[in-house]
Amino acid sequence: MTTASPILHTVLFCYYPNVDAHNIYCLLQLLHSVNFLKLNLEIVEILSTYGDLILEQTSPFVNLKSLTVYPEIVSHWEYTPRKVAMSPELKSYLLDGSPGSIFTMVLREEIMAPKLLPELGALLETVKEDIKITREYWKAQVNIHAPKAKMTRKFGGYMAQIKSGWENLGVNLQQRKEKACFIISNLQRIEELLSKLPASKRAKFQPCFSSLCIEAESVISQVTDCMQIQCDENQSRSSVCLYELATSSEPYF
Repeated sequence: MTTASPILHTVLFCYYPNVDAHNIYCLLQLLHSVNFLKLNLEIVEILSTYGDLILEQTSPFVNLKSLTVYPEIVSHWEYTPRKVAMSPELKSYLLDGSPGSIFTMVLREEIMAPKLLPELGALLETVKEDIKITREYWKAQVNIHAPKAKMTRKFGGYMAQIKSGWENLGVNLQQRKEKACFIISNLQRIEELLSKLPASKRAKFQPCFSSLCIEAESVISQVTDCMQIQCDENQSRSSVCLYELATSSEPYF
């Protein structure tokens, strides 16, 4: 790019991986005539890290009417929030040339939160449906394995049934535990995001988050009840098998 620059109305300054802070600064210097400037938050983070580039520099943006900073990277599973905020030196460099300009900064958290909230709602609905199916299954199993029903007696048959029942129970309980922990982890993630927002922006998401917390409490309670039902039913089956072994006069081998 040449040192001469055209008169620009609107500029969108995007972030590219491994971009050099000095090159960013040089390009910004050429945009002194811009009216509306949009910067990726990642660029702000880079320049704030290398504050010496703009230290005591006069703002070139004398015609600036609006500065908007917004994030390019907003993946809520892969992104780890940086601890770099816009430095006072960078803010002065961008805005002091046009004191009347409008400054808008969009945080990652306010983009990520509205994505996570409906995802958690969908997860809770999935878990509730799974609980419903599991309860119907165990209800059917209770009817099949009524205490009065006689089991087929084969060598090692009773012990194999008892062992299999407890092994399967362990797998099922672990799956329930993982689902409950996953729900709680999602709530914790959203809570952390909201805590980083200014109070005015956090208030927009708080009602939905509160509603999801109440629903999550109900779902986790149902998960716990389901686990207890499975434990009780497994204990009942074991008792029937062991009672049959202890009281029957028929040989098993």
